[in-house]
Amino acid sequence: MKGNGSISGKDMIFRADQIDLKSLDMQLEKHLSRVWSRNIEKQRPAEEWEIDLAKLDLRNVIAHGTYGTVYRATYDNQDVAVKNYDSLLWLGC
Repeated sequence: MKGNGSISGKDMIFRADQIDLKSLDMQLEKHLSRVWSRNIEKQRPAEEWEIDLAKLDLRNVIAHGTYGTVYRATYDNQDVAVKNYDSLLWLGC
């Protein structure tokens, strides 16, 4: 089956010392930078109710409940409470 272009299981074995990891890393970085630049172009303006998560600093757990966890936090240097509901984040001042 060598002549017809098919790949056998034997052809899929690689020696670790023969893999050029630096080249693979550069290819991955190039690919990811293209993907990230496309995502930046597609960003939409923030809604009025959205917050900048980079400004949110979760401090400690205040309480656990049936529907989520409440945290003491600061947002933009203001004390806030944050309740995390099954991957939804609520911010209360």
